Amino acid sequence: MKTKIVGAVCAAALALPAATFAQSTEETGVYIGGSIGQMEAEGTCPAGFTCDLKDTAWKLFGGYRVNRHLAVEGSYFNLGEIRLSGGGVSATGEGDSWSLAAVGILPVGSSFSLFGKAGVAKTEVEARATGPGGTVVGNGDQTELHFGAGAMFSISRNLSLRGEWERFEDSEVDMISIGLQYRF
Repeated sequence: MKTKIVGAVCAAALALPAATFAQSTEETGVYIGGSIGQMEAEGTCPAGFTCDLKDTAWKLFGGYRVNRHLAVEGSYFNLGEIRLSGGGVSATGEGDSWSLAAVGILPVGSSFSLFGKAGVAKTEVEARATGPGGTVVGNGDQTELHFGAGAMFSISRNLSLRGEWERFEDSEVDMISIGLQYRF
């Protein structure tokens, strides 16, 4: 009787790492995706001017899910354009950004998870102003804090629907998007 119990315990102990490995490889690996949404820049419009601080924005992303609760993700963002006009002057500003972030993941059931992210972004902005005296163009870039939160729903084993909010701290730009993620 003791031999059977010891044998069963040993078999269970040997099977446990295999089951854990099978689960962890299913939840780890490389993923890619794309999202589209809307960006909004913070700020107030000067008196006498008309401003449009919202535009369509999109991103492409890829990452590696280290384990069930952690991923590392890189992204390219096209942050759209803001516009200002009035008094014979018009100005636009366009931005794009590259980011690298750690993503914390909280699975909620088998098909749904919540996540938060924090990292750094290298944001480039091009501004153009046109008035009676001509046109002036300026470029600038900065490294800034990038963070966000979202939710993901698994449509299939490899394909997920993803919605999220993200913030570029120094640029004072928020982006809300929806997209698809494909896991290899």
